[in-house]
Amino acid sequence: MHLLRFCHLTCIGGTLLLLLLNLSAIAQEPKALTLEESIEIAKQSNLTVQTAEQNLKAAEAQVRAALGGLLPRVTASGNYTYFKDVQKSVIRASGGFGLPMPGGGMDEMPPPSADNEADIIELEFGAHHNAQGTLNLTQPVFAWGRYYYGYQTAKLNYQATQRDVDAAYNQLRLDVSQAFFGALVAQEFVRVAQQSVSLVEEQLAIAEASLNVGAATNFDVLRAKVQLANAKSVLIRAENGVRTAKNAYKTVLNIPLAEDVAVKGTLEIPENRQMPVLNLDELIQQALENRPEVHRTQLSEQVAHKQIDIAKTRRLPDLGLFSNYQISQNERLTEMNRIWSVGFQINIPIFDGFATSAAVQQTESILKQVQLGGDQVKVGVEFEVRSVYLDLLGAQTLINVQREAVVQARESVRIANLQFQNGIITTVALTDTQLALAQAEVNRLQAHHDYIVGLMRLEKAVGQTLQ
Repeated sequence: MHLLRFCHLTCIGGTLLLLLLNLSAIAQEPKALTLEESIEIAKQSNLTVQTAEQNLKAAEAQVRAALGGLLPRVTASGNYTYFKDVQKSVIRASGGFGLPMPGGGMDEMPPPSADNEADIIELEFGAHHNAQGTLNLTQPVFAWGRYYYGYQTAKLNYQATQRDVDAAYNQLRLDVSQAFFGALVAQEFVRVAQQSVSLVEEQLAIAEASLNVGAATNFDVLRAKVQLANAKSVLIRAENGVRTAKNAYKTVLNIPLAEDVAVKGTLEIPENRQMPVLNLDELIQQALENRPEVHRTQLSEQVAHKQIDIAKTRRLPDLGLFSNYQISQNERLTEMNRIWSVGFQINIPIFDGFATSAAVQQTESILKQVQLGGDQVKVGVEFEVRSVYLDLLGAQTLINVQREAVVQARESVRIANLQFQNGIITTVALTDTQLALAQAEVNRLQAHHDYIVGLMRLEKAVGQTLQ
């Protein structure tokens, strides 16, 4: 009975242990991310994009602040004052009064005596407890469009900042794509390198077996060992390349470098990503129409024009409306004092030390700088489109060349295997053809990587997805 219970408990414990080991293995598997998943993660965590979004929020707040210049401004103030001693004066019952002042003064009263003391009355001016409240309203009436220009400037600056956010997203998508496919091709290089090592190990075993039966020489064995050492060196470099590529990938996504992640995708080019028929001049025109950087310079130029208009209004008079409502109360008043006033105020600049002229010159210089910067951006966009276009054409040509090279290398391996089976060639010659096939596979993968990344670079340069 005890033996059966022991066996039962042992089975349960073994099952739980196996389950825990499976869960641990699942937990330790690296998280595999697709390209689109990587882009979404980067949008949420990338520091450059977050900075651009915060700049957009600041620009939006500037629009609200500029709108406040067009609206009435209302302020309220209040105060309470306590006077321990209040000013006093005396007055005769028969008329006349005086204010006691050091050294005497106007209407100085004679010193009181027993005869006239009843005729003197002492008065207090003011109160001990005083409260006052004021409500002010000011409203610009006419300022030659100064405040409206300021509001328009803030709106244009907000739109320009939106273009910065768009440009940041476009650049982020390209950066993530480059890092993603860089990690993916690095993983593929490791796979090819591992196949090469396994292949050379098999050939070394065949060479050693042939040497033992006298069908090969020691030279064949040594040559195979050298090739195995070289293949292992390539594998080590490929594995290091994976770690470096993954670190670059995690940096773009703002993922901790200690976190283990993997990329999930393929370097094979689907039909919908085949290179369309492209015209370079049309691509350049599309880039000048779609790139957010170009739109940003155009909006910045409009902002500079508005700033010139604002600077010019500083030498012109402006008109404003003001209103004031004041209440006051103290313990001596039977009813609260209320005072209301309204009026207009005109400000006429006469001389400001040439500050307005300097401000106009400064804004005109800023406009010229923006225009020159816009021309530089257009030149840079055209250069980028031309360079990426030529790189993509080269990558497409390399794909065709490497595809043919892989076909030829596979045929060479097939022929070499037949020759080796018939004793025509040595294992060394067979290994050479197989390594040539591995190198052709590497070159093909690199060509596919360059094409896919080049196509994304062209889409970023043009500012839209290529159909």
